[in-house]
Amino acid sequence: MSKITEVRLTLAALIYGIEIDLKSTIRQQVVPYFSDLSFFQNEELINKVVERYTKENPGVDIYLNLEDSIDYLDFHDTFVILRKNDTFLTKESSTYLKSIFGALEELTPIRNRVMHTRPLLGGDFTTVYNFVSDLKQSNPIRWLITLETKNKIESDPTYVLTLTLPTLEYQKPEQIVVHNLPKPDFDETGFIGRKNDVEDIKKLIFSNKVVSIIGDGGIGKTALALKIAYDIVDMGKDSPFDLVIWTSAKTTMLTSKGIQEIYDAITNYTGLVDLISTTLEVEKTSTNKLEEILEYFSLFKTLLIIDNLETIQSEDVIEFIREAQMKCNIVITSRIGLGELEYRRKLKGFSDSESAKLIREIARIRDSETLLKLPQKTLIDISTKLYHNPLAIKWFVNTVEAGISPTEVLNNKEDLLNFCLTNVYDKLSTGAINILNTLRAARKSLRTAEIIYLSELKPIEVRKHLLELFKTTLISTEIIDGENIEETNYFISDFAKDYLTKNYTIDIAFIKNISAKLRELTLSASQLKKINSYNIFEINAITYRNSNEKIAAKFLQEALGLSWKKEYENALIKVNEARNIVPSHFESYRVGAFIKATSGDLLGAEDDYQLGLEVEPDNHKLLYFYSQFLLFQMEDPDNALIQAEKLFEYKSDNPSVSFLFVRIYNRKREYNKAIHKLKGLLENQLDSKSERIAYTELISLYNHMGQSFATIERDFDNSVRHFKKAISVYYECSEKKILDPKMIKNFCEALLSCFQLVPLTTLQDEQSYFKEVITNNNTKIGLTLLKPKIIHRYSEKFDDYTLSSLLEEFNPDDNALKHMGTISRNQNNASKPFVFIQKEDKTSFYANMYDFLDVENRTEWKKIKNGQLVSFEIGTNPQGECAKNIKLIE
Repeated sequence: MSKITEVRLTLAALIYGIEIDLKSTIRQQVVPYFSDLSFFQNEELINKVVERYTKENPGVDIYLNLEDSIDYLDFHDTFVILRKNDTFLTKESSTYLKSIFGALEELTPIRNRVMHTRPLLGGDFTTVYNFVSDLKQSNPIRWLITLETKNKIESDPTYVLTLTLPTLEYQKPEQIVVHNLPKPDFDETGFIGRKNDVEDIKKLIFSNKVVSIIGDGGIGKTALALKIAYDIVDMGKDSPFDLVIWTSAKTTMLTSKGIQEIYDAITNYTGLVDLISTTLEVEKTSTNKLEEILEYFSLFKTLLIIDNLETIQSEDVIEFIREAQMKCNIVITSRIGLGELEYRRKLKGFSDSESAKLIREIARIRDSETLLKLPQKTLIDISTKLYHNPLAIKWFVNTVEAGISPTEVLNNKEDLLNFCLTNVYDKLSTGAINILNTLRAARKSLRTAEIIYLSELKPIEVRKHLLELFKTTLISTEIIDGENIEETNYFISDFAKDYLTKNYTIDIAFIKNISAKLRELTLSASQLKKINSYNIFEINAITYRNSNEKIAAKFLQEALGLSWKKEYENALIKVNEARNIVPSHFESYRVGAFIKATSGDLLGAEDDYQLGLEVEPDNHKLLYFYSQFLLFQMEDPDNALIQAEKLFEYKSDNPSVSFLFVRIYNRKREYNKAIHKLKGLLENQLDSKSERIAYTELISLYNHMGQSFATIERDFDNSVRHFKKAISVYYECSEKKILDPKMIKNFCEALLSCFQLVPLTTLQDEQSYFKEVITNNNTKIGLTLLKPKIIHRYSEKFDDYTLSSLLEEFNPDDNALKHMGTISRNQNNASKPFVFIQKEDKTSFYANMYDFLDVENRTEWKKIKNGQLVSFEIGTNPQGECAKNIKLIE
């Protein structure tokens, strides 16, 4: 087959040949047996043909010219009449007609599209050419004209350009919808695929005033809009529009020789108004064309189509659309959306199968044996490298046909990229370019929160610039199923990525900065998971459930870090940034409330807790921290208990929840309830930290019960008994080697309270007991500032000053420099020459092995266990504060 030059004319010539041959068969094999038109076997068809004949031949009797009447049949009528009258055909002709009847049915809609200048569909040419190629001179039906036309086209494809195909007035479709639609420019391959797009966009047009079809250059926006426009015109009486106006602002076209300018293109708002007014036949001398255009739109139901809007997009054009959409419907094709007014539909590239079909259709028409022989996988690979862009695929075939090797074409796509994405990048704001560069430097798709973190733009700015970018075709989105939520990922398409890489390089420092931030984010997430695995009720155990919350959690981590430095204002700025990223993330309210409470803003803290509980009423972390806040900051144990009881419904098995109840009962002086809960906990297997807390609270409770019996009930015997219980628990912990600074402090407070509140008459028999307690625990008591008070109270109470010598070695100034803490280390890494020491207030200090005064070698070093009680002084090293002069406390 020779290279086809004009597809529509070729199809018209071949189908016209088929129609002539079918009509000749009727004249030769059916008409001779009839004296009227009864062989039509259709009264409606008879009336239609008679009307057509009479209109063109007034006064002539059709029944005297039966053979001429056949000329007034439509294509479909010809083979239907032959089928109905197959008894007059030879047996061979009848059998043959039955075998090709289905194929002729398939040709009918193609014939209508060809003759009525409607968009051709993908496969139309192949269907017709395959049918004609199967015809033979030996067929029972003589295909004289068809085969002659086929042979002429194959020997000289330009032959069709010399043809003038007859058009009868009756063959023109009734035009109910007035339009100025151009002849489709995709005849070569026909309209391929896009079935869902066609139907969806038609629905959008019928239900929205302004619809934008957005996509890369060459993606098929114009072809799709034109196909839809013709479909609407062909709805006839059912069309919701009286008038369809087409305007195009296309200024360039891509050819095998590069980008070519279109010199008569619309280039501005004035050109657009002039074209519409010319179409509507508004007088050229009119002083206000816009008003007359809008008046037309008011009188007629109008669909206005503006193709390639991005080349003329300006405030004037947008204002025109804003006014016009009040009186008509508007369809826009553009590489950049309006950003307002419109319902936007983003057009993607072809599928693998559609792309391969397009290549084969062009190859068939161009008679390219090389491309026709390529396997499907190779065609798909080529399409992928061309981004499944229809124009890119046509450009590829045209360029290969021009003599350039496929590999060279695929490696040199500058013209293609520039054509498809010009007029887009240069119109972007600085912020949009920042986000684009952030996505490129990250080398992966990103969520909104990740873009906020990496770009260092404010959330509201990021959202504004994402909308700006989404109006273009430079970024795309994909929906990812997250944990109980759908998350939107933004990414740069391969098409846009290649264009940007070739035209706009990114600074190396910028790329390294983004990479460093991504590593920091990964490290932060890992750290948060570790903290949460220890205790979900730690203040810095920040929970995140999806990628956006992960970024918010990073900001909240930074906020807590600033609050510990007492930079409360900056800390709350970080909290607000986190809240702007994910307003529904409960952690921003919890952390915000904690920081406000720490800074002294108690009412602001309570507001944050309550806002958080409005977002997630049953959140166990919010309930826990709010209850603690009410207990300690607001001194409201009753409401604290209400929140704790709600919490207990969801987290009854967590020791931290039990400790919360214990502290509430302690404040409410319901000591027995608290002790009962603690003893229940201690009967179970607790981790070392929870065990220490339980014993510490138990010492405190017995101390408070002793105080209560002494001051309220005035039951001094019971008071002493409970003070001694506190001391007994302390001894139990000492034997278990789980003492920590808080336990020692609570033990010392119990001793001092006993001496202060219980009269000598009750204590007299216990003197030796208390003296022994003080003597045996002199070192540990000396780690607190309570030692002088305890010894002075003992001496005054029992008139015994023999313990005063213990104060000789006690220097309050030196002791003020001493701190207590516990060792924090992983026994699996005991060989490391350093540990961290954690104080009661949760601050940690680096401690080097060589600063331990009691450790002489590595063997002794490895024996030190996690939780070991130590005293130390705070010193410095090049990295900051650290522990010095560290002593183990037995």
